[in-house]
Amino acid sequence: MLLRRIVPQRRDEIKQYASHRSYKPYLREDFNKRCGYCDADDKFLGASAAFHVDHFAPQRFEERKTDYTNLIYSCRYCNGSKSDYWPSDCSQTSVLKEEGVIDPCEAKYDEHLARNEKGYIYPLTNLGGFIHKLLKLGLTRHSVLWKLQHIESNLDKMDTQIEELSTEQLKIYQLLSSEYRNLISYICEYGNK
Repeated sequence: MLLRRIVPQRRDEIKQYASHRSYKPYLREDFNKRCGYCDADDKFLGASAAFHVDHFAPQRFEERKTDYTNLIYSCRYCNGSKSDYWPSDCSQTSVLKEEGVIDPCEAKYDEHLARNEKGYIYPLTNLGGFIHKLLKLGLTRHSVLWKLQHIESNLDKMDTQIEELSTEQLKIYQLLSSEYRNLISYICEYGNK
């Protein structure tokens, strides 16, 4: 199964800002409110306030510091794991000898990483193995967040079919939905601490 539900796409036309932080609202939208690297939905991790603007090619490359095509909407975990890692002295060379990172806006990112039926992220290639290790994509957190999103999607589908439920089914659905929403509130609150 694909790692991500939607491949993020940065917009083509954007005003130039002096600070990379000024791009955050645009990146959030372009990255579908998800971490570019692990696909975690920001609502489970403290929303926009807890997400970072990662420099794909590190800030040591002055010419790319505020280049929108170099910025990634990233959860703090992936951004912290990647840090300022870069395999080369060239800001355009992100992979050398199967070591490095692929820009998550490239569809080929998903050629190197995937998810199993339980939501665990696993590598498909040697380069995928490097990315997986660098970003710590094997942590259970990624599977749990994927499962929460999966449950929410199914509840949303049920919302559209609510009139078709029997009285007993409706009670069960409402209880399940309420418990899920309370759990998400708790997780979001806990994620901000």
